[in-house]
Amino acid sequence: MSTVLLDPPGPVRTLRTGESDLQRGFHAWGDLVTDACGPLRVYRTEPGRFEGTIATGTFGTVQLAEVQAGPHAVERTALLATRAATAPLHLACVLEGEVRVRQGDLTAVARAGNLFCYDSSLPFSLWMRQPIHMVTVKFDHQLVDLRAGAEHPLRAATWSGSEGASVLLADLLRSAARNMSRLDPAIADHLGSSVASLVGAVCSEKLGEAVPDPVLARRALLHRIKTFARARLGCSELSPRLLARTHKISLRYLQLLFQDEDSSPALWIRNERLRRCRDDLSDPRTAHLTVAGIAERWGLDSASHFSKLFRERYGVAPREWRRQSARGRP
Repeated sequence: MSTVLLDPPGPVRTLRTGESDLQRGFHAWGDLVTDACGPLRVYRTEPGRFEGTIATGTFGTVQLAEVQAGPHAVERTALLATRAATAPLHLACVLEGEVRVRQGDLTAVARAGNLFCYDSSLPFSLWMRQPIHMVTVKFDHQLVDLRAGAEHPLRAATWSGSEGASVLLADLLRSAARNMSRLDPAIADHLGSSVASLVGAVCSEKLGEAVPDPVLARRALLHRIKTFARARLGCSELSPRLLARTHKISLRYLQLLFQDEDSSPALWIRNERLRRCRDDLSDPRTAHLTVAGIAERWGLDSASHFSKLFRERYGVAPREWRRQSARGRP
């Protein structure tokens, strides 16, 4: 009897162990976890029959995964970390059970209602000594302005799930877990945008906490500045001076923060706006908007100047990018 069952193809993929003997059932779970999360070592922590289900779906720039399983543990060693094709950050909401997460010398415990985060580009382990039900967001380091493989405050980090932006994110993830398989594909990107925005806000709170390392402190400040700016890209008033004034730093210090990334505040704002315009030009849902309207939507008021900047950045004119994107869609 097969121990792996798959739901019919769709925007959400569900994998589950079937009814089988004890050993084959857990081996099947190890295969499912590896398939969904990349190379891992999977262990039993309690005796008895084991059953588990993983439902995954991609929504915009993030991937959601709902996990329901018996007690077990997973580990990514340093060697396995080098074998992973992708190694994103994971931020999870525990719906039932308890998870002990460890990265390096950091250990945290997340219980029902808590959020926790870990970085799969670094060695980690998750221990679940009782049945677990959680929903996880996988997202790229770039979303929170971190570098894969580097130490940072989001390793083995936890939140209460009842304070600040964590409340909104926890509620959204609970709702997504209940409705993920029934979502209209047309709103998948909207869900992804909402999740990504809240993940950024929650991580910004953690990164903004006092840290003794001056390098980490600078990165945390830069992340807060970028989060603030991304929420206001459509405002033509957004400028380096506004960022410096809002965050109570000098314009020179702001420039030094971006210099760490071989950029400048003005260049970063411009490129972020151009990226949003590029995404809108590729999106059939914004096909009713003119090129000038899209540029204005993201704070670029001069159509001719926008066309020049876009061509310099992407090698083609905005209208040609839109035509190429339309031809490439099924």
